[in-house]
Amino acid sequence: MTFRRLVSNYLTRRSIRLHRSRIGWRAAPRYTRYLKRCQDQAPVAVQAAPAVAKAAAEFRDVGIASFWTERTEHVANAVAANIAAREAAGENIWSNGEDMVGNYRGDAWRDFPAFAELFAGDLGDFLKLYYGSHFKILYGTLYRSVNAGARQASQLWHSDSGPGICVNVMFYLHQTTPQHGTLEALDWQSSLEIYDREKVAEFRGELDRYEGTRRDRICAFYDEVIGKGYRDRIRRPCGPAGLVVPFLNNVLHRGGYPDPGHMRTAIVFHCYPSHRATDLERYGRLGITKTVPYPQDPAAEF
Repeated sequence: MTFRRLVSNYLTRRSIRLHRSRIGWRAAPRYTRYLKRCQDQAPVAVQAAPAVAKAAAEFRDVGIASFWTERTEHVANAVAANIAAREAAGENIWSNGEDMVGNYRGDAWRDFPAFAELFAGDLGDFLKLYYGSHFKILYGTLYRSVNAGARQASQLWHSDSGPGICVNVMFYLHQTTPQHGTLEALDWQSSLEIYDREKVAEFRGELDRYEGTRRDRICAFYDEVIGKGYRDRIRRPCGPAGLVVPFLNNVLHRGGYPDPGHMRTAIVFHCYPSHRATDLERYGRLGITKTVPYPQDPAAEF
């Protein structure tokens, strides 16, 4: 059993390094192969704004970046104005969750057409530059966070543990500072170091000294390790309305924990490469509400 665990740990750690994914060493390669297929079948050439090109180059190296342009701010302001008007009219558009996150009740793409401008412009350029191909959107979740007294759920350090080709994109609808509970994330190399330490700790039974479920124990382990040796590596992108923050699905991150009296309104998109030209009109017809955490078939149409 010990030998089997050693082999499994080796294969898992090797897979994380090769595929930037914690989905498992059997499943992770098919997503990497699909990215290569997209680059071969649907290559694109992009002339992006300087801020976008700079962010794409940084993202390739560290797995998290941010950028802002006047066009992204225009989109954020349009969506924020729409939300404000509906709230002023007395409409209840938020549904509170377990960590005092109010998820938007409708479909963000259908109800806020300005998001199409974001993907037709600078964010679309970023994704094309990074992937070297077309892109597609699995889902988008619009939400509002407030302080709940203690960190819970996604406010704790975690990895989304999906395919390595998934790019999470945080888009802020208002000016953000650390007081608004901005995303905090480690770069990929730091995340990788901690994943290695996690596997060693798990193998030695050291996670058992933490309380709660397996997820609770792992989150506590991350919090302790990051607090002791990685505080100076935490990235907290802040900026004006329209700040775009792409980060790899598997970097360690947390967020949504505003100071008392503050709140954060943002949308997170989960994006993938595509071997077909991006069809933004499809999302207008079908929406982008979350139905699955990640696609079992990366080549599926979505």
